[in-house]
Amino acid sequence: MSAKGLRKTARGKPPVAWFRVGLSLAFLGCGSPPPHPPNPTRPLDERRAVEIILTAFREEGDRGVTGRTITLAGGKFLSVDVSGAGKRYGVAYVTANDRRALGLAVPAPQPGMEDALHLIRGTQSDSDARILVLQDTDYLYDDQVGEEHEETVVTAEGKLDRDVRDFIVRAHVEKWP
Repeated sequence: MSAKGLRKTARGKPPVAWFRVGLSLAFLGCGSPPPHPPNPTRPLDERRAVEIILTAFREEGDRGVTGRTITLAGGKFLSVDVSGAGKRYGVAYVTANDRRALGLAVPAPQPGMEDALHLIRGTQSDSDARILVLQDTDYLYDDQVGEEHEETVVTAEGKLDRDVRDFIVRAHVEKWP
């Protein structure tokens, strides 16, 4: 075989050309992996949220009681998960089912105030009630483990505890009935 024959391989291409093609294909596979979508999340369970709310009330020197209902605009009723014993303030942890049942009776937070505590008042005999409305969608976590964790249950529970404590401190400072 002549020197010219040694320099050519399949289909008459020189070996250097095939090397370049192979090298180009190798570099295409060496990039960083594509970003993965966010982990699926879910809200804290309502029973667990009520436990955290009751603990926050107790630790802030307030005796929390469960099972109160207040009247809202449009004749709707809001289940207040935890209220201060003998007080007219409380916390409602609102789930997807609650949102469907309440419709527009619980107004959305004002634009630009999404991070502020969302307080509403009752109507009729409950007009002096001040209720902190906590949307379950603000307390999300994922079930992943290890380095795949993006939103931990500890973080969601801590945020809930902090929001409730801020509310109770405000109620005490402003001497709410």
